[in-house]
Amino acid sequence: MKNYFTAGDLPYSVAIMLCLATYLMGHQAATPAKNVAVVEKGAVILEATLDRPNLSEAQIKAQVSEPIKAVLRRYQKNGYVVIDTSRNDQGEITVAAIPPNTIDITNELRTAVHLPIQKPALAAPPAGTSNAAAVGNHE
Repeated sequence: MKNYFTAGDLPYSVAIMLCLATYLMGHQAATPAKNVAVVEKGAVILEATLDRPNLSEAQIKAQVSEPIKAVLRRYQKNGYVVIDTSRNDQGEITVAAIPPNTIDITNELRTAVHLPIQKPALAAPPAGTSNAAAVGNHE
């Protein structure tokens, strides 16, 4: 007597192989999110303006706002999505979910406005992105 496990007229072994093949094809067809960067733009702007209390509005625009816009535009031109984040009192980013290949460009903004570099929250940018173009016209 033969004991075949079947799904109707289809043997279970064939049904499992079809499910596995479908899963693998779907998994290979899905592309992970690419080129996502996070930045604490508000914190950099606040610190840069508080660090220079005697600047006029035009000087703040030239020394703070424009360099930040340039960094953001550089990342935008290179296809990055930049998420402007905030941190809580423990220093944790409040973005709900970010892809694993996300980079933090906050220190690049800090360098643009001549502030000291801080410990990065995420991995360093991939090679070749330090001279990349910036995202959006954010202030």
